[in-house]
Amino acid sequence: MILLNSTISPVDATVNTLRVQLLYITGIMLFLALFLALFLSKHISQPIIKINSTAKALGTGNYNVTFDETGYQEISELGHTLNYAATELSKTESLRRDLIANVSHDLRTPLTMITGYSEVMRDLPGENTPENIQIIIDEATRLTTLVNDMLDISKLQSGTQPFTRTDFDLTESIRTILQRYSKLTDYNITFRADEDVVVNADELKISQVVYNLVNNAITYTGADKVVAISQTVCDGKVRVEVRDTGEGIPEDKLKDIWDRYYKVDKAHKRAQIGTGLGLSIVKTILDMHGGAYGVQSQEGTGSVFWFELDVVQ
Repeated sequence: MILLNSTISPVDATVNTLRVQLLYITGIMLFLALFLALFLSKHISQPIIKINSTAKALGTGNYNVTFDETGYQEISELGHTLNYAATELSKTESLRRDLIANVSHDLRTPLTMITGYSEVMRDLPGENTPENIQIIIDEATRLTTLVNDMLDISKLQSGTQPFTRTDFDLTESIRTILQRYSKLTDYNITFRADEDVVVNADELKISQVVYNLVNNAITYTGADKVVAISQTVCDGKVRVEVRDTGEGIPEDKLKDIWDRYYKVDKAHKRAQIGTGLGLSIVKTILDMHGGAYGVQSQEGTGSVFWFELDVVQ
């Protein structure tokens, strides 16, 4: 026989003790949870409130604002992204102002010339000469060029202009383009090519690239009026270079020249017919073809604009 002897505590007293302890613990935990929630919400919401306030300032057109990039990783990344957006908006606003200044200047000058010479021919006897008529024709052509460039860049960037690839002789296409220049200008334009090259591209758009690069070189070349075009083939790619002997481009402006409506000479210190759209058209077309392009320039020695396309074997 086994005898067990044990003292049994009252069950009700134990339950009451546990209940009281649970109530205390629950109260303490609720207080800590409330404190932690208030602390975290303030810590998280404070950067968001600052970002919201800065975004409102940005919405009013103040692009010099700076978003807070402190706090949690996601909030920091949001602040960084918004700072980048503010920088790009500021750049766009600057380009818009340049557009208004450039287009106003480029429209006003030929319109003034056309109006002035027309009034002279109307009011003064003997002024109805071929020279005066040619001036009016030249200024009207400048207006046409500006309008056509604006339409071209708008169509290209909106994707509404058709894009058709065909195999064509790039070398012969360049020769044909330069033959037209030889009849219209007194500039010394040379072309050197090691061999004829066939590429698969949109012939009309690539001809626009060549036209715009040659026009740009003619606009900015030096007093010797020399423009040199060369074509070389290496590693399955054809490289076309257009060289001028002008003043060159400052190094800090090289990255901006491909932007829409950008002009290096914003003060119009020299007589130029550029619209600020030619190089942007070049960039858009070559991006559509996946071709490489660039510029090498040094102040006082001129510039070399180039592009590359794949050769059809």
